[in-house]
Amino acid sequence: MKLKLSVIAVSSIFASTLASAATVYQNEDTILNFGGRAEVRGNFSDANKTDSNDHTYSDASRVRLSVDGTQKLNDEVAFFGKYEFELTENEDGAKDDVAVNTRFLYAGVETNIGNFYYGHQNNAVTYLTDWTDAAETYSGYINEYTVATADRAKNVLRYEWTTNSGLTVQVDGNFNSDSESAQSNGYGAVVAYALPFGLDIGVGYAASDETYGNGNETDTTDAFMAAAKYTHENGLWLAALYQGGTISTALEGGHYVKGSNYNAADAYLGYAFGQNNVNLTYSYFHAEDTRDLDINFVGIEYARYMGDVAFFGSYKINLLDEGQGGIGDNDQDEVMLGMRYSF
Repeated sequence: MKLKLSVIAVSSIFASTLASAATVYQNEDTILNFGGRAEVRGNFSDANKTDSNDHTYSDASRVRLSVDGTQKLNDEVAFFGKYEFELTENEDGAKDDVAVNTRFLYAGVETNIGNFYYGHQNNAVTYLTDWTDAAETYSGYINEYTVATADRAKNVLRYEWTTNSGLTVQVDGNFNSDSESAQSNGYGAVVAYALPFGLDIGVGYAASDETYGNGNETDTTDAFMAAAKYTHENGLWLAALYQGGTISTALEGGHYVKGSNYNAADAYLGYAFGQNNVNLTYSYFHAEDTRDLDINFVGIEYARYMGDVAFFGSYKINLLDEGQGGIGDNDQDEVMLGMRYSF
């Protein structure tokens, strides 16, 4: 199989979260894409209230900019690089008005025996968690507690390979992927298969040895995942994900949990018709030794897409008792209203 430039372009666009990215330069060997989004969002919830502020409204607007490029070396090898960052308004008046968050910063080599990437990018298991993280707002929560299972991480070396028969294999290594003050080293792997009638199935495993709030001491956190996704040309998207393992992580108030068993699940049911999408989501996470990590809610959403513009309204129905959660979820209902322009 020769690596034609058209195939490279498709893989590069797939790697981008900005589906409307424009090709700003292209010749026989090089493609350069630029894209972004301006997204205004308002969140309404009692969870936004504080001791000094009784308002239920909180702004959640953001801007994203992305650039990626591919250069073909020959029919078997090409080079790829991507950078994407997000800007949000900083609520702390003592700091700069804008907070900057790097989402992607990586480069690699794409070959006819698979692709190799290094940098700030997706983990291997993100291939599975993306199946249920398909809503505009309330999906994709349960995998974010540890570095090796999060959507993205720093200092990740990842290999991906997809065959014409539908088999996908991804493996990665995380090297001090948390921050300067927190350590995390780990790995992950995914095997998935796309059946010809719209059904995808996959399993994954990730583990990391990371600090968990007890000084510089580290402990192993791991996750086993099993997922399935079914899509149909009539607009149906149905996906479910199970995640289980042990977790060691910092909690609020200087507390921490070590080696706690947990179970988690994500589900997404969506239907697209014309320019519209309606979806129902469910997210659940529970660790045996703490309530601070609990996640339990149902999400209902409607979105309308008109070219590069999207309008959406999302409602989170809280299923936690008072005092549960607090880190990945809160014990209040929420409403999110938003408009996005992508370019």
